[in-house]
Amino acid sequence: MKRIQKATVKQPHRLQALSRSSLSRLNLSEDGATRQILRKVARSTEVSLADTATEPKLAVGYYVYTISVAGVVRYIGKGKGLRLYSHMKEVRSRLKRDFRVQSIGSILQRNLTKAFLSGAQVTEQVLINDLTEKAAYKLEYDKLREYVLAGKRDQLWNVIPASIQTPQEIQAYTERLQRNLNRRDRWVRTLSAMTLEALRGGQDQHRTET
Repeated sequence: MKRIQKATVKQPHRLQALSRSSLSRLNLSEDGATRQILRKVARSTEVSLADTATEPKLAVGYYVYTISVAGVVRYIGKGKGLRLYSHMKEVRSRLKRDFRVQSIGSILQRNLTKAFLSGAQVTEQVLINDLTEKAAYKLEYDKLREYVLAGKRDQLWNVIPASIQTPQEIQAYTERLQRNLNRRDRWVRTLSAMTLEALRGGQDQHRTET
């Protein structure tokens, strides 16, 4: 396994100037950006990938990476080739056309777009490369689990697998399923009973393995 350097997306000076003027009056967290303002931003930020990021040597094989915004890890992913840079490439491509922030379906893309427009520093970093696809998948899963169990679920912009739960979340989910056993709907009762059985079976298997 090898570790390689990180790449930081540097905001061009003209975008920073816009952030202090037009964008300073834009409340992205409440009602999104208007088409007119975003069109101006898009025309002012039509810059190439080479202008906005310094890419290190490409990672070897599959790898696990993070995307940090203003020094805070926001996304954990796996991939190969240029996968690491595809997220910010999509953000920059979006700036060249009309769009509304609140209409962006992906949580990651919506938040990365907000961060980029606000002038925040975005850092893309490979944690470990030269992995097999299976090893990269496991490491990504383990990293996500590490963050969730540390109480940092809301910090991440990932879609967290349903199998990653804190003990408190598992307890709350189990209690909800148990209440469902008394529901009038037969299908709800049946599905809840099956889910409870599977959940308990998984817990028993985990105890056996440990």
